[in-house]
Amino acid sequence: MLRSFLALIFLVTALPALAQNSCDFAFDGECDEAQYGGQGFCADGTDTTDCSAQTVAAPAGGGDNSCEYSNDNECDEARYGGGGYCADGTDTADCRQLAAGLDDDSCSFANDNQCDELRYGGGGACLDGTDATDCDAFGTSPEALARLLALVPDTLRASLGDDSCQYSNDGECDDVAFGGTVFCETGTDASDCRAMALGGEDSCRWANDGECDEPGIGTDNCPSGTDVTDCAPVAYLRNRTDTCNTAFDGVCNEASGGDGTCEAFSDTADCLGRSRPAGLENHFFGRDDRLLVDATQMPWSAIGSLELQDGTCTGTLVGPSLVLTAAHCVTDTGDETLTPVSFTAGLSLGRSMGQAKVLGAVFDPNYTPDTQPAGGGNGYDWALVLLDQPLGDEVGYLDVHELTTANLSQIGRAGLIVNQAGYSWDTGDNLSGNVGCRVIEAYEDNSILHECDTAQGDSGSPFLLNVDGAWKIVAVDSTFFNAEDEKSPFGQANLAVDSRAFAAAVEQQR
Repeated sequence: MLRSFLALIFLVTALPALAQNSCDFAFDGECDEAQYGGQGFCADGTDTTDCSAQTVAAPAGGGDNSCEYSNDNECDEARYGGGGYCADGTDTADCRQLAAGLDDDSCSFANDNQCDELRYGGGGACLDGTDATDCDAFGTSPEALARLLALVPDTLRASLGDDSCQYSNDGECDDVAFGGTVFCETGTDASDCRAMALGGEDSCRWANDGECDEPGIGTDNCPSGTDVTDCAPVAYLRNRTDTCNTAFDGVCNEASGGDGTCEAFSDTADCLGRSRPAGLENHFFGRDDRLLVDATQMPWSAIGSLELQDGTCTGTLVGPSLVLTAAHCVTDTGDETLTPVSFTAGLSLGRSMGQAKVLGAVFDPNYTPDTQPAGGGNGYDWALVLLDQPLGDEVGYLDVHELTTANLSQIGRAGLIVNQAGYSWDTGDNLSGNVGCRVIEAYEDNSILHECDTAQGDSGSPFLLNVDGAWKIVAVDSTFFNAEDEKSPFGQANLAVDSRAFAAAVEQQR
């Protein structure tokens, strides 16, 4: 009651200019003024009662509805938890509730036991933030998770256990007893495994959007087992990897189909084949063409695993003590530097060519984590890492080849054939490469699109071109453009930053 009262006071003080209810559609329980996200059947200021019940002031600093996705009842501004499809301040009407910090039941469809907010996968009949009670069970707060666990049948609830595992509450089920990974002891990852234990559901806000959003097989935006319909075509690949030391050799060595020298689920390409469903988040273009490369030999030995403060990336020695990688591996926001911990060169099959600690890192000052339209300013995702010893003098390092006019012309005609290698999440500590893949488009912002099979962990990995008999770096892996949907201008494509962006800096820092 107090919250509603305070909200009402806020509305009265923030909207003193609202006129009377002169519109023919006033008092129908629906706000029909376009300025507040309605359909525009009423002129601004003529549907006061209907609109005041669900309208709050614009966010601090003003704002408008200039985004093409405004007025669809879904807040698309990233700062309020939206998908980032609208720039800050351009989806004001849809974000007004979340911007004011309100979370109530002002929607006319509230308390009908059905979540109607788009952010939680509802039909969109309610503005985000106005169907709180019905949608609360879909949330990720500790309170919401506790309520969901309380709904699990007692016998199953007992076997789920608690959340004592160090990897609990990360959205991914890590209890193998419920189809998760093996990183948690049985009965220690209850909240993350709840949906899997129940056989799966579509409770995620991104469910039924045509894209799998679960960890490992999707975008990682939904907890395990909560996007079951979208993930059905790729669910058989859940928790499968190619971490076995004999992966990609054409022989299945899992116990289920081979001699058991590979652990279960660790020899996927050899045991299930290389065809991959289009919906798989790993960015294979219909087929996984990777192989394990000999990390003891150049040019592969110059490539290494870069241990971050949280996670790993790939880097390449481009000088005695200098490593080239992606900017997003050393910064989250583009403002601060998150110095990596160490670099291990030629890591593969349980061995390495050498390791060094990291002293510091620098990245392009123009880098931001925001993905721009193709050719619109993505060519800043590169960084240089300084090591505490000249590891490159021991294992070798690679030169950078700045793309020439002839190279760019070749890309425009038929594509440029390159080799790529990195430490994909699903190959563990083994270096996997994609030999003979294509760069398919180059942009003036020093970014390129490619068809090499990369996955999480390959960020910062090099693309190599044979120039006069020597392998040289022409790009570093950056990000992935999701399969085309109504809010993305891109088809399926991998993005890399090419050498025009960093060739001079590498030469200067050597």
